Amino acid sequence: MKLSVIICLYNTEKEKLDACLNSVYSSTLKDFEVVLVDDGSTIDYSDILEKYHPVYAKTSNRGHLAARTYGLMLASGDYVAYLDSDDSVTVNYHAPMMDTALALDCDIVINDWAFKTASTIAYCETDSTINSDFELTGDEILQRFALHQGRQHSYFVLWNKIFKRSLLLKAKEEIEKTDVIMKRMTYSEDMLITFFAFRHAKKLKNIHTGYYFYNVHDGQTIVADTDEKIKGQIDMVTKNFKIMQESVGENKYKEEILKNIEEWKALMSRTHYSYAKAQENEELCRYVKKSYEVDTLSLSTVKDTSDYIASGLLGANFAGIDNILRWIYKKGGGVAVNYDLKDKYVQSVLDYFANQRGVNVTYSKKGEISIPKREISLKSRILHNRVVSKVALKLFPKGSKIRRSLKNKL
Repeated sequence: MKLSVIICLYNTEKEKLDACLNSVYSSTLKDFEVVLVDDGSTIDYSDILEKYHPVYAKTSNRGHLAARTYGLMLASGDYVAYLDSDDSVTVNYHAPMMDTALALDCDIVINDWAFKTASTIAYCETDSTINSDFELTGDEILQRFALHQGRQHSYFVLWNKIFKRSLLLKAKEEIEKTDVIMKRMTYSEDMLITFFAFRHAKKLKNIHTGYYFYNVHDGQTIVADTDEKIKGQIDMVTKNFKIMQESVGENKYKEEILKNIEEWKALMSRTHYSYAKAQENEELCRYVKKSYEVDTLSLSTVKDTSDYIASGLLGANFAGIDNILRWIYKKGGGVAVNYDLKDKYVQSVLDYFANQRGVNVTYSKKGEISIPKREISLKSRILHNRVVSKVALKLFPKGSKIRRSLKNKL
């Protein structure tokens, strides 16, 4: 029951791609393959291919949706995970997801995730996929997909989940029935794929065994820095809302789902309008109003981003902690470890090593190896304080140049 990890890239920096691949190949995964789809890059990755030997295919530049779909067709696993080429996962991320999927016959398994910047790693404490446990079946799966009205993107992104490959093939068939042009889809394709996957899934479970690190930086393809790119994003996401509303099917929560999708659409209109207003771009403001078909434009509210304000900090040295855990796993039996007994992440990983992989780990204050406590700077604690975040959102609106500049500096 192999897992296929699909990674699509377009001119990703070699250092980031190497870190991405290393996080998978040095994890607790056993039966897996990596499918690397190069969507027309001009960078030569031959040295990285020689290092890792993934299933590799290079295509002309066709966009995110086409690349993800092509990777799905190359995959041979019963389950599929997507990983962005500039992101990474912790040592014990995908393996427990596979264990859960096989034990419970799940169509989808969700795991925890965190934002990673040059200075901070933070997870969203109020995200319901992180702070709660649930097992969903039937119609309630699509109900949950729309429940938070787009305010928790953990439901509609691909990268924090594994899926039955057959489920994603069904989603592909559904998308092909629409008038979406795959080669042009470069934004919000996750939303469309996960919508159809959630619609057809029979069982979904969430777990908490590690983190997917979503790398936040200026080089991301979703960063829109021109009117043309913003308009393109608006066109794609509004098209997706229309498709979702027309494709809910005979779900017993249909009316609730449609209402929540409409609220989600309103949230996105506020997001794009806030950007246009901050740029003092009246022509773009008019485009937002026309595209979202709203009578009155409104700016983003604190509620719109409230699920991202309360942050838990993982520490600037978290990568180092995870590397030590990798060393323990590779070493195998007979390891005495000194670590902070209050660190639930470290404890859960070591428990998994012992219970699921037979690695003999014991605790000792004079252990062979020590795992340091997390190092969280005062600066990080202040910047991720709930009150500070709310004030900053009020003073520096979403989309404003000064907000973007401050984010880069801080």
